[in-house]
This record gives sequence, C-alpha cells and structure tokens, in this order.
Amino acid sequence: MIRIKYKSVCRCVSLTVFVMFVVKIMEQEEVEDYVIYDSIPPPRVCIIGAGYSGLGTARYMREYGVNFTVFEASRHIGGTWRFDPHVGTDEDGLPLFTSMYKNLRTNTPRQTMEYAGFPFPEGTPSYPTGPCFYKYLQHFAKHFELMNNIQLQSYVNLVKWAKDHWEVTYTKTDTKEQLTEVCDFIVVASGEFSSPVIPNIDRLEMFKGKVIHSHDYKDAEEFRNRRVLLVGAGASGLDLAMQLSNVTSQLFHSHHLNYNQPDFSKTYVKKPDIDSFTPTGAFFVDGSTEEFDDVIFCTGYNYNHPFLDSSSGVTASRKFVLPLYQQTVNIKHPSMTFVGVSKKVINRVMDAQGQYAAALASGKFQLPSQEEMLRNWLEHVYAQQNKGMRIVDVNVISDMDSYFGNLTLEAEITPAPPVLTKIARFNGKNRLEDLLNYRDYDYKVIDKENYERRYTPRKELPCPIEL
Repeated sequence: MIRIKYKSVCRCVSLTVFVMFVVKIMEQEEVEDYVIYDSIPPPRVCIIGAGYSGLGTARYMREYGVNFTVFEASRHIGGTWRFDPHVGTDEDGLPLFTSMYKNLRTNTPRQTMEYAGFPFPEGTPSYPTGPCFYKYLQHFAKHFELMNNIQLQSYVNLVKWAKDHWEVTYTKTDTKEQLTEVCDFIVVASGEFSSPVIPNIDRLEMFKGKVIHSHDYKDAEEFRNRRVLLVGAGASGLDLAMQLSNVTSQLFHSHHLNYNQPDFSKTYVKKPDIDSFTPTGAFFVDGSTEEFDDVIFCTGYNYNHPFLDSSSGVTASRKFVLPLYQQTVNIKHPSMTFVGVSKKVINRVMDAQGQYAAALASGKFQLPSQEEMLRNWLEHVYAQQNKGMRIVDVNVISDMDSYFGNLTLEAEITPAPPVLTKIARFNGKNRLEDLLNYRDYDYKVIDKENYERRYTPRKELPCPIEL
C-alpha cells in the first residue's frame, strides 16, 4: 500500500487536488494485466504524429517486427521541422503543427539531436539550418522505409479506451471521411509546439496593431522599418531578437532573463515586463511607456492533447501529462505510451523513449506492477518538489544520464553516451554567454565522455544530405 503524507506533497501544487487525484487512482479497479506477446503475433500499434518523435518510434517498431501505422494530420512528415508559409491554418484548414521560420538554425549541436546510429554526414555544421534538419528527417524516413506505414492527412479526433483495446477516430482531410480503427497499443507523439501561449496582460485587447505569437512568425522582412515589441527571451525570443534588431526601425525587447546581452544594433531597447497595453503601445513595470506597431509573443507553448478521452486514464492538462512511468508509460493503461512530452531534454531522449515504447509493444520486457509504477512516479514528484520545482515541472527530467541508464537497464534500449549531456549543458550556458557567435563552433565527439570544440566560421552552411 502506498502511503501519501500531506506534508510531502503540500507544496507540489493544488495539494488537495493532487492528493485526491492519487487517491482516486488507487481506488479505481486494477489495470488489466498487460499482455506480453511471445508466441502470438505482436499487437497492432497506432502512432500519432510523424514528427521527430513519431518517426523515431516508427523506426524501432519496424526493427522489432511490430505491425504499426503512423497517423499524421498534415500532408507532410517532419512536424515542427518543416517550414510552411501558411499562417494559422494549413492548406487543409488544420491548425499548423510547425513553428519553423526562415533562416532558423538549430540552437543545440546536431550531435545531441541525431537518432541513435544515424548521424548526419561528415561536413555538416554542428548547428545546421532548419531546412537541413528537415532533410535529415526525410532521409531517415526513406532509409528505414517508413513511408509505407505513414498515413498522411489523417487528423486524429479521439482516442478512447474500450475495455480491452483502443479506438482511434480520425478524419481524412482530403475526403472529409471520419473513420475509426482498433489498436492494441498507442504511442502519442504529437509534439508540443503547436499550442502557443499568449499571456494575460491587462488591456491587450485595446492594442490596435498586429499581435502574433512566434508560432506564426515566418520572416524578419515582414517587419522591416517597423516598431516592434518582442516579448520573452527563451530560445525563440533570443533568436528573433537577433533577426529583427537589424531590420526594424525600433525593437523593444521585454524580458527578465539575466544573461550576457550582446551589442545589438542601436535600434534595440531592453524593456522590463509589461504592465498594460494602450491602443498604440504599452506601459512597463518601471513606469516607462513605448509606442510600437507590432507585438510578437515568444512566450512558449502548452501541451495539447484534445483527442484524449477521459477513459485514457491520464490527466493531460496544458502544463503537464500525468502519471507516467519512466515519463513514458500511462500507468492506468500501460498499452498507451507518450514520446516527447519530457521537458529540458535533448532530442536523443525522445529517440530512447521511442525505442522503449517499441520494446514494450513487442513484448521484449515486462513492466512492474501498477503499484510499483505509481510509487516510482510519486518518488519522482517528491524529488522534483525537493528541488523547489512545481507540479508543472513533473515532466522535467533532471538527470538525463540516469534516465538513459534506467531505460537501458529495464528495456535494453541503446544508451546515449554521457558526452552528449556534457555538450548540451555546455551549449546551454555558452549560448547565453556568446549569443551572436556560439553557432560558429563545431563539436566533435572523441569518445563516450569527451568532445572537442573548434571555431569554424562559415559564410555558407553546407548540408551534405542526398535524398
């Protein structure tokens, strides 16, 4: 029996709500035994999404001999890595699932983003362009012969648990036909960069200029010679600051990030948080005011899983998905897994989660009991709480090397060498120290623990991938 001490969870969040949630789980009937497929054919697996996570999972499903179909809502694979000139909705009227913009380069070295055993060709910069990374995904799908298992223009509307199987209902966007398929195993790999967050700031609705989120930003040229307010200094906020500072007549950048701000152009003005908007500008918390033409919010994304029915057994909010064993397995119904909802991780984590899900679906290992999985998850929550994190951080993986080790021990997934974590940590700090130049360096992995870094400035960025 799991004992929950109120003192242990009272700082997690709505503590009463949290405790009631856990108690509710424990009072519900036991989860049906998960079937380990041995002498019978492997289950029918349905994967939702053909972006980085979905493609990586599909590769392992094929390697393990699993019968699978990937349901992709758009006409293309690649998820957020494919540039789409449309804004708001695509050519089929669906919400855009990509946040790609022109002149984007990765902000982490490609070595941390490569699928296991499938590196970029020699000569590729450590920070390739967005189109080059998309080309890499296309090459990956072709190399592992995944396209025959990917069903495009199939927008999933509902995933429902029906006693002993899953029912996936989707709309074919070309014919408008609605269909339902029966699946034994589900992988949710629908990404996390399609539901933008617009903060609730006083009198925003009064502002008469253009207001967008970076999700809909396409090209700096659209803002040439205009006065722009940029809000937020995450990865997108800093990237857009570099792009816009040289083309706008004035760029006001509202954020509270403490970093080594580079020497932007004279048109760049750092501003504190916004107090309220006016019809032509805004008041800031320091009492200052500014006038501008456009606002671009670089304020992050919410999780978005509108297709999950309440019967799925998880709580999927805008800020977290829980409870998940190993940040992947739906504890209530272990025949559902999530790939790519973990936060503050390198892409290689998603690849490992895809292999873990495929190993589970093919019966290569057996999960612990529901009670043990729930205990493991609660221990993770308590550990996050002791680090000062909130319940919204429940999907954060604090120690990637230990996480890789746990998956390897349990499911024999391909371990990622610790050098990748070292590169990612250094890059995260160096990006804030040398924002304008950090991409001018190339990384080379020497062995599983060590790497070297070399200054390699380029006027043009090669992409030696042949499709």
